[in-house]
Amino acid sequence: MAQDNFYNYNKNKIQGGAGRLIVSNDTSFRPEAISDIMDLDTYKLKDGFRDLGATNEGITRSRGNESEDVEIDQSTTPIDTTITSWENTITTTLMETDINNRQLANAGGVIEKTAPKTGSALDLAAPLKVNARQVKVSASENGSVDKSMQFVKIGNETAQVASIKNNVITLKKPLKEKHEESEKVVPILELGTKRIGYGAPSSVAPVALTLIARRDDGTFLLVHYYEVKISDNVETNHGKEKASLPITLTAFAQDDLPDDENVYIEIEQTLGDEEE
Repeated sequence: MAQDNFYNYNKNKIQGGAGRLIVSNDTSFRPEAISDIMDLDTYKLKDGFRDLGATNEGITRSRGNESEDVEIDQSTTPIDTTITSWENTITTTLMETDINNRQLANAGGVIEKTAPKTGSALDLAAPLKVNARQVKVSASENGSVDKSMQFVKIGNETAQVASIKNNVITLKKPLKEKHEESEKVVPILELGTKRIGYGAPSSVAPVALTLIARRDDGTFLLVHYYEVKISDNVETNHGKEKASLPITLTAFAQDDLPDDENVYIEIEQTLGDEEE
């Protein structure tokens, strides 16, 4: 006698996978496909979107409602219930605490940038390979390199200086790119800055939030919230551990969409042999 399949389940529907959180300032955008936000070949985001980066302890999506019972004199129990409100929240801890994420999490003001102060450019004496740490430059007019410099810029890379001996600059970390002999080495006398202020605004600008998860079977699930705002307290601890930004975002309904579709949408890839 064949064994009965009493516990009817499909293990292919039990999915996991970390999420990728993405924000955009355009709360009017309505994606129709995952490729509207992310290139499916390169995984590069489309213009207008940016990653929030690494998170810790997962990304929690919460959806719930408040309701009131409908009671009548003729019944000792409620005969119905009426939904009075819905709440949709997204909670996570951001581990990338760059100024853009701090601006979002703490409702910061405008980011103002100041360019670095630089010295006279030096010529490379030889091309540099990827992972190079020693940078040889041509002799300057006085025959030596300023040993007070702490950073240099080579092409588009800025690197911290470990030591300088004669015309050889040793970097603290290896270069990530190769550089041709025609490129210049620019001493940085004072690093550039980014300035941001925080206050007590009466309102917070909304953003659109997208979660893209790659599941165990290789397919993608996209969850797009049309409009969210930062809510709840944000605590940043500057201690021995890495700094983090715990955040909670609350989603809001759009008045030009049907009531049952006006907060967020889900778009998931499906395999051809899936059962409906």
